[in-house]
Amino acid sequence: MKEKINRLLKEFIAIPSVSCTRDEIQAAEYIRDYFSGLEYFKKNPEFYGLYDIPDDPYDRKVAYGFIKGNSDNTVVLMGHIDVVGVEDYGEAIPLAYTMGEELEQVLAGKALPPDARKDMDSGEWEWGRGVMDMKAGVIIHLALMEEYAQKALEGTLPGNIFFMGVPDEESYSAGMRAGVTLLSEYKDKYNLHINLMIDGEPCSVTADDEMIFTIGSVGKVMPVVMVQGVTAHVGHRFAGITPLGILSRMELKTDESLVFTDSYEGEATMPPTWANMRDMKRKYDVSIPLRASGYMTVLSFQTTPDVIMDELKRIAKESFEESVEALNNLYQEFKKLNKFERKEKIYYEPLILSYADLTARLKEEKGEAFDVFYAETMKKIEGKVLSSELNYQEATVELMEETLNFADIKQPLVLIAFAPPYYLAINSDLMPGHEGSGTKLFQEAGEFMKRYDRTLTKEYYALGISDMSYGGMDHPFDTDAFSKNTPVWGKLYNIDFESIANLNMPCIFLGPIGKDPHQWTERTLKKSLYEEAPELNRYFIDKYMNETL
Repeated sequence: MKEKINRLLKEFIAIPSVSCTRDEIQAAEYIRDYFSGLEYFKKNPEFYGLYDIPDDPYDRKVAYGFIKGNSDNTVVLMGHIDVVGVEDYGEAIPLAYTMGEELEQVLAGKALPPDARKDMDSGEWEWGRGVMDMKAGVIIHLALMEEYAQKALEGTLPGNIFFMGVPDEESYSAGMRAGVTLLSEYKDKYNLHINLMIDGEPCSVTADDEMIFTIGSVGKVMPVVMVQGVTAHVGHRFAGITPLGILSRMELKTDESLVFTDSYEGEATMPPTWANMRDMKRKYDVSIPLRASGYMTVLSFQTTPDVIMDELKRIAKESFEESVEALNNLYQEFKKLNKFERKEKIYYEPLILSYADLTARLKEEKGEAFDVFYAETMKKIEGKVLSSELNYQEATVELMEETLNFADIKQPLVLIAFAPPYYLAINSDLMPGHEGSGTKLFQEAGEFMKRYDRTLTKEYYALGISDMSYGGMDHPFDTDAFSKNTPVWGKLYNIDFESIANLNMPCIFLGPIGKDPHQWTERTLKKSLYEEAPELNRYFIDKYMNETL
């Protein structure tokens, strides 16, 4: 097993499958070709292949393989086949997609951080891009698939195994979003009882060297805020109101607040982070900008998009009113200095709209004219996204702006929408029909790992965001509250919520122990890679092909 994992991992790492590139196709083809060489799949060619991701701009595929056993008990193995770039490797870039002595010698000559230096000197770690995040987990699964395929040929496999290698996890999870549809189809076609999904994401260790056993993944939503003010010459600034004041107040009320922080059993989500905030003037002139926009990331355990939208609308109204009040207070003081100012007060009625509010209003007021406008605008923006001229966030902002232009609303307002990607929060302990399963798996893993002198600690939610989010819905929510408020929803971006609810799988991370994902010091512990992780995966596969979780 050690020799096989080492050989396959070197081959797999050599494929520079950076996210959002066509090189990801090569990684999927590697998996397909590996399965094509196994006798089981030669006799059952309908059980493996490449599944097309609809309308994918890079023509990427989901690599899959299904091994059918003697019952409906099923374990799903999955992992992402994309990696981040290697720019941070510097002079070691030519060796970044390798694993072994040559790369290690170059890295050893660099100014390694103390912890990395200690690990390099120990000789106990494998180094290279993807060796941790997360090609090692995928290769462990492939090596195990070969073993179980042989058992299926012999007629001794007690249950079923379904494997998926998915692209795009590091960006928008296009692979997993397509993969859940494929898996749901298999579940229904073969009446599968899915007991467990093992995501081969790497495991981390605590400062006390305890292995973190993860049974869930954080949710993520990206609200986009567009503020429209009233433009005016800067020499007559009290004739208008800047959108920047309202937007900046919203930023402070979210970025410097715990209003969106969820907590669960001693774990908590980070406060929102704004990734973008700016006015929308295309060129300079001496006037107040008409509009400003920004977007942020909101992480959650239990808070759903509809709740986030309601809270943002409340914050927007409060920020709007405070901005108007501040402008009026300033004006009252300015009047004392300028004899030409005669207005009694400055006041604007707050108008706060979700994107769903605005489109419903336009459909009612404009009817077919709005439908024609929307179809034409979406087609134009789709072209820009598919040609990589715009990313999803930029496309969302542009579509919001085009819709506001069409609406021709003259008063100041705040418009709130969502941009991709969206990740559902998932916790295996809360999965309907499998309540408490995450803790049960943690306890079983802890007992098993005693043979390696390895102690475990439980993590309810991985905060790094992962494909595990699409394994099921651990709490119901109004999916329309997300889709109707996501301007690019449809051909450009969609989530198969129905298939996700159909799956509802307990999910865990079970790759080898590693450190420093996305960094040039990325590495994986050899003992975990070659012994611990394969054996713990085998233990859970064997157990839950024989019994129900």
